[in-house]
Parts: sequence; structure tokens; C-alpha cells
Amino acid sequence: MKALLSVKDLRVNFYTSAGIVKAVDGISFEIAKKEIFALVGESGCGKSTTALAIMRLVPYPGKIVGGKILFKNKNLLEATGEEMTQIRGKEISMIFQNPLTSLNPVYRVGHQVAEAIVLDNIPKRKAWKKVIELFKNVKIPDAEERAYSYPHELSGGMRQRVMIGMMISREPSLIIADEPTTALDVTIQAQIIKLLSELRDTLETSILLITHDFGVVAELADRIAVMYAGKIVEMGNVYQIFENPLHPYTGMLIDALPRITKKEGRLEEIPGSVPNLINPPSGCRFHPRCPLKKEVCSTEEPSLVEVERGHFVACHLYGGGKA
Repeated sequence: MKALLSVKDLRVNFYTSAGIVKAVDGISFEIAKKEIFALVGESGCGKSTTALAIMRLVPYPGKIVGGKILFKNKNLLEATGEEMTQIRGKEISMIFQNPLTSLNPVYRVGHQVAEAIVLDNIPKRKAWKKVIELFKNVKIPDAEERAYSYPHELSGGMRQRVMIGMMISREPSLIIADEPTTALDVTIQAQIIKLLSELRDTLETSILLITHDFGVVAELADRIAVMYAGKIVEMGNVYQIFENPLHPYTGMLIDALPRITKKEGRLEEIPGSVPNLINPPSGCRFHPRCPLKKEVCSTEEPSLVEVERGHFVACHLYGGGKA
């Protein structure tokens, strides 16, 4: 597998008055061309921080303190500010969770998308035609009319389609989708999932999907990395993760999924919460919540080991020695 994006030992700290928050603590993964790779975990696990680090948009007081982010064999952490400006949007684009906060409320949505297109020296008239074409591609009905709408005049699903249209307008090689369906109802969610899958095939674009929703992952992803407290605890293809989850945290996340076949009234839940990353637990960070913990789990941090081809897990149950 030739990697389009290769993240190696990435570390991101936030320097707060209470102490140093190690939001991303030495994670590594690769994304191939045309692959949909999902980062999954609860809120506060470091997923969105990872995405912002790839874009070099980590907000103050955060700082990337280690690792490499290789995109098309170029280390983005060594790129100048001007080089990153050229890469953002053109090579790597990002779809945010809430499109209403990303779109300018006083400009018509078509003009906002056209602004991105003219950056590639395309004449305004041609750019407007491309906007209409993009809106049709992302399944916006009455595209010509909707292009003249303001963001508040569109539904949440339509605004998300506008954002997706804007992000693909410059034909990036990688799209980072940060919780792209969270604010949408289930019907619109299914449509956006189908749309992202179709765009991957037609544009040959890779997608990094950031989500806490294993249901979305099952529909869309090729490979999955499960994050917990700033670290990757399991990684494999979608079949390995769903058919044979190895890390207790992965299994508990999948068990928490609502299923139509469930007879019991209550959903499964994971006791406790994600730890404070200023002072994380010693050993395995999940051990305070783990029903299968052993004595070694509280003293030694497990390393990520390959249990079967392409299936990695950081757990003492599978021989993960000291990290």
C-alpha cells in the first residue's frame, strides 16, 4: 500500500495554566490513495486535534511537539506558512462538523464556493458554472436557485452539501471530514454517507473520517483506528474491527451501538469517562474503566502490536509489551 498521508509518532500538547495536556501522544497511521480511513473514539480522545495538526491549524495554546506528517512524501511540519496556504484547500481540504459556523452568513453560498474556485485562476463566469455543476454533483436540488441562497435559508443537510461542494471544488487529494453527519437527522445522515462514498470513487479522493459513531464507520470506512486518551489502541480493516474487536474499549464501543435486533430496553454503556490528560493513568490509560484489566495494566503501558496481518492492538491481553 503506497501511502498518500503518513503520520508518524505525532505529538500535540496544550500548555494550560493547570498543566500540559498531551492531547495526541505518539500516534502513527497511514492513508492510501482512494482509501477512507476512520479515526474513532469518544469526545476528548484527540481525534479532532489530530485533524487540525495535519492541517497545521492547532489553536493556541496548542503546539505540535513531535513526529512527522508526510503528505505525498513532503513533511508538512517543515513546510513554510506560505506552502501550507497553498496545500490547504487545494491538496487537503476539511469538512467541519457545523457548516453554519464555517459559512459566511452575509454572502450567498454560491459566491462563497466560487471564491475558492477562482483561486486557481479560473474566470468568474467559468467559476460560477462550476459552482452549479458542483451543487448538482452533491445532490442539491434546484442548484441554480440554491446557489443564490444565504446559509440561514438552507437546511442543515443542504448547508453540509454546500460545504462538501466547496471542499471538493479544487479537487483535493485528501478530504478530512470531522464529524460530518453529527448535527444531521438519520435520513440526511445516510444521504451524506452515500455522497462521500460516491465522491471517493468519482474523484479518487482519500478521506480521513473523524467520528465517534461506529454506525457511520461501518457504512463508509475501509480501515479504522480506535483512539483513546490521545493514543491509538486498535487499528485494522473494517471487517477485522467489527468481526473480531480485540481491545476491550473497541468491543465496548461496538456493544454501545443501538441495534434493531436488541431485545433489552437499555443500551450498553462504558462506565467512567475519558481521563484528564494532564495527569493520565499510569500503564494502560483505559485500565480504570476496563472489565478485563490485569495487574500489569496499571503499571506498564502496552505497545501497539500486530496480532494478525494489518490488525494492531495495544493491550496486555495480546502480548503488548512495554511501550
